[in-house]
Amino acid sequence: MVDLRLVAPAAACWSTTIVGLVSPQQVSWVVVVVLVVTAAVARWRSRDPGRRLLAMTVIGVCGIGAAGAAVVLLRVAAVDAAPVVDVVGKPVVEMTVAGDPMYWPGQQRFTVAVRVDDVSGRAQRPVTARLAASSEVGDLLPGERLSARVRVAAAGAPGRDRLVVADLTAVGEVTRIADAPWWQRAAGDVRQRLREIAANALGGRAGGLLPGLILGDTGGLDQATRDNFRGAGLSHLVAVSGANLVLVVGAVLLCVRAGGGSPRTVFVVGAVAVVGFVILVRPTDSVLRAAVMGGVGLAAGLSSRRSQALPALGAAVVVVLLWWPEMALAPGFALSVAATLGLVLWSVPIRFAMTNRGVPEWAAALLSMTVAAQILTTPLVIAVSGQVSVFAIPANLLAAPVVPLIGVAGTLAAAIGALGPRYGPQSAFAELLVRATGPGVRWLIVVADRLGGPGWVSPEVPGVLAAGVLVAVGCAVVLFVRSGGGRPLRGLLR
Repeated sequence: MVDLRLVAPAAACWSTTIVGLVSPQQVSWVVVVVLVVTAAVARWRSRDPGRRLLAMTVIGVCGIGAAGAAVVLLRVAAVDAAPVVDVVGKPVVEMTVAGDPMYWPGQQRFTVAVRVDDVSGRAQRPVTARLAASSEVGDLLPGERLSARVRVAAAGAPGRDRLVVADLTAVGEVTRIADAPWWQRAAGDVRQRLREIAANALGGRAGGLLPGLILGDTGGLDQATRDNFRGAGLSHLVAVSGANLVLVVGAVLLCVRAGGGSPRTVFVVGAVAVVGFVILVRPTDSVLRAAVMGGVGLAAGLSSRRSQALPALGAAVVVVLLWWPEMALAPGFALSVAATLGLVLWSVPIRFAMTNRGVPEWAAALLSMTVAAQILTTPLVIAVSGQVSVFAIPANLLAAPVVPLIGVAGTLAAAIGALGPRYGPQSAFAELLVRATGPGVRWLIVVADRLGGPGWVSPEVPGVLAAGVLVAVGCAVVLFVRSGGGRPLRGLLR
């Protein structure tokens, strides 16, 4: 039986967070008051034993929903009260790098998320801003502290930008005033060494792709490969997402299970692998969100306890939104939730259906995760991008067999290559591991080129309308099967 207890609280938290981001503050205050009053009435009615269960459910939903709105109100108040909002002229701002830089195509400039800590010598509560600067600054690591004279502009329209205090444009030189924490420096060194080893061992497009598959480092990925992966529905493989974590950490755990590891060993190795993944790809907001959502999906894909996985997903959604409310409007977060929900609901039934028909366990586990994740993410991708990836499912099925080898060998290469001196003996072993990934990486490029390269494979469509039609057709198929019209497929939907 599917446990739905945390579905309504998660939906309430998501809804009130969106309202707080896109509406005036007065609307959020009204929402909070209404929810608090409703919870108080439910508490009063809970004295009736016959209505206690319903009343406690209402209290939980209203309480978490009010918490989501309150968090946004507090964050918005901090943004509005930040000194940088009302500054005149071009102040000197001290800030902490909060993400990876995004380079502007064809220009020697980049944009990076920062936390503003000091404005013209006046310390302030850290708030998020965006810094645009010359690429002459060099590689930046999250956690580094910078100082620059900047021009200040409004961040933009309400929405995710409601929690961004301003857009800062550096005027003149950007100065480093403090290094990143040691773990960020270590992660940066791992990424740099893997990039070098991949370039030497694989070269060309494959050398630029491997760091993206392992660490989400797409700095060496050429534009044609990016476009082809997007057209084939494989772009999630080169993004730091819950799917990325599931594929990399899941491959490690499947090896442990294949070696006869006990459930306790699998749990310990899984926890260590998740922590190592987060450190390697940098513990930024998006990575931590991916770790939370991917961990839930991984647990669902490797166990048969769907009744526990769904409450875990609801709890993860609530935690992510309370800590990072801007995720409520992020397409990546919605896709992570949809993919994880697909894994929770359908990966195990699909896996059992495959194994019952003679498919090997390891292949069924990987293929079931791929198909289950695609069921709910496809309509969202269509709605957001306005494009249909015609071969998304075939491309993911063709990619699935090689991803575990790439994930295990590439992750080991990244970890081993970071040990000792830059060109020490461990580099030779890491390069051998990277060479072992070569056939798989090149296979992914072939799949992306063939199934995502031609322009007709990702036609533009009216996004929301097409997604709605797809969902309606899917629901009709489910109802048809449930009603007894499709007995051969019924086992997949239970």
